[in-house]
Amino acid sequence: MTGMNAWLFVHTEEIPNVLKPYRSFQKEKKLEDNDFSGGVFEGKFYGPDEFKQLETMPSRAEIYAKLLGSLQSPAIGLVTTLQAPARDVVMVLKAYVQKLEEEQGGAGQ
Repeated sequence: MTGMNAWLFVHTEEIPNVLKPYRSFQKEKKLEDNDFSGGVFEGKFYGPDEFKQLETMPSRAEIYAKLLGSLQSPAIGLVTTLQAPARDVVMVLKAYVQKLEEEQGGAGQ
């Protein structure tokens, strides 16, 4: 630990959200050359290159949203497929009723 050092202790798994204010400070003060020399997350050391992975990993909410979207897609497709025949039957019946009404209207004249 030579030169300028900064320590950042994070008590959450949402690392990208925590680092945003630091990155803003770093840009504002023109300290881009002074970057993290590593980090420890869940007991594993991440070097400078690996640290970028921690910084860009999705948040827990983003992971849940992607998972939910993955689970919903097949269900929505199934519901749409099941609704299609019923919708087609309704359209045929509606056309048939309309045809009967037209025939009755024409026969009454």
